[in-house]
Amino acid sequence: MITYFIMQVLPYIATTVFVIGLLYRLGRWARARIVHNITLTPAPTTEAGAILDIAKEATFFRSIFRSDRALWAGAWIMHMSLFLILAGHVLGIGLLGRQFAYIGLTSEETSEILSVLMGTFFGIVLLLSLLYLLYRRIRINEVRAISAPSDYILLLLLIGIVLAGNLMRFVPQWGIHYEPVRDYFVRLISFTPITSDMEVMHKPALIIHVFLVQLLMIVFPFSKLLHSAGMFAHRYIINRPYIEPAPGLPGVKDKEEAEEK
Repeated sequence: MITYFIMQVLPYIATTVFVIGLLYRLGRWARARIVHNITLTPAPTTEAGAILDIAKEATFFRSIFRSDRALWAGAWIMHMSLFLILAGHVLGIGLLGRQFAYIGLTSEETSEILSVLMGTFFGIVLLLSLLYLLYRRIRINEVRAISAPSDYILLLLLIGIVLAGNLMRFVPQWGIHYEPVRDYFVRLISFTPITSDMEVMHKPALIIHVFLVQLLMIVFPFSKLLHSAGMFAHRYIINRPYIEPAPGLPGVKDKEEAEEK
């Protein structure tokens, strides 16, 4: 009964909370008016320049690199590993591990082996980087002083997700092939009931992995993890082209409103 709830019911609950919560938080940011010019110089002078600057920050974490290179090393490696693993999950499950064969790099058999090896490598790297960030919160006084209980809980949740995923790779009997996982997601997307004879229903490590991911989806919009989206809004505020007077000031019309009239 619990397994059925985790694998059949909870995915829809988690997805609904995630989407609605995310839209709500992003909507609040979008409706907020920036009433002062706080552009930090040197700053881009065009919208395209501002977007390019944001892209550089999102890719290389330049501000963290300048202020704390030890933190930058752990944070950058963690985020890049996470991004590659998420991309690998989508491509690996969706294309059954044959993504490299479809672009002509290898045969299908070699592609599947390469997909597994890359997933295993970045799974280990992600786990080590998360453990490093947890170590910093515990051992460094300045970091521990500004850490809330939720910071530790979120890190432990991420570590649990990665541990469960890695166990499926290192313990063969706990692992599962791409096909049954894709069939499972196809059923979820098409609102087709999950049956008890499906392989995903008999893999405890996978069930734990899926359950923890769904917990993360539920808390994501209401936690500090939303910095992954908030970073773009924050960087735009401090890197947008300087406008005088600031369009958010009372009585000052936005550019779009002025053009409409």
